[in-house]
Amino acid sequence: MDKFLIDVTVEIPKSSKIKYEYDRKTSQIRVDRILFGSESYPQNYGFIANTLDWDGDELDCFIFADQAFLPGVVVPTRIVGALEMVDDGELDTKLLGVIDCDPRYKEINSVNDLPKHRVDEIIGFFKTYKLLQKKEVIIKGVQSLEWAKKEYQVCVDLMKQYGKLPKDEFIAKMQKLHPEHYQK
Repeated sequence: MDKFLIDVTVEIPKSSKIKYEYDRKTSQIRVDRILFGSESYPQNYGFIANTLDWDGDELDCFIFADQAFLPGVVVPTRIVGALEMVDDGELDTKLLGVIDCDPRYKEINSVNDLPKHRVDEIIGFFKTYKLLQKKEVIIKGVQSLEWAKKEYQVCVDLMKQYGKLPKDEFIAKMQKLHPEHYQK
């Protein structure tokens, strides 16, 4: 099986309660908020440069690793699947990957190779992390590596075609062109 390797820029270290977010306009990672509840990020969380997801941000990715990485570092990540979800009415995919340069993860090549409990932790995190904000998150399912590859390519194409649009303008345009990706 060919590996699907992608460089992922870390926004949020594993175990952090701080929601950092990459600002494409300034090329900086900013503090967006402190999580409202008792949750913390169960794994390192980042974005994939030169992609644009349906929520108007870069495509997100969880990186399974034993260490917490600093915001802004780039981690070689082997993609193994995806979490398909809707966050506040917008399709918001999270790719799932493992650090590629750690021998402890060399046997993990698909989402089915990940410990089920670790995947359940991420699902549980997203089901609860916005409850106190009164925002809805819908988990549509855990998807395969092949599904993740297709979604990645869609996000590369969206960035090429619409990456220069302001976020609000992009979302408004996509809601008209692709209403199936929005549930508001």
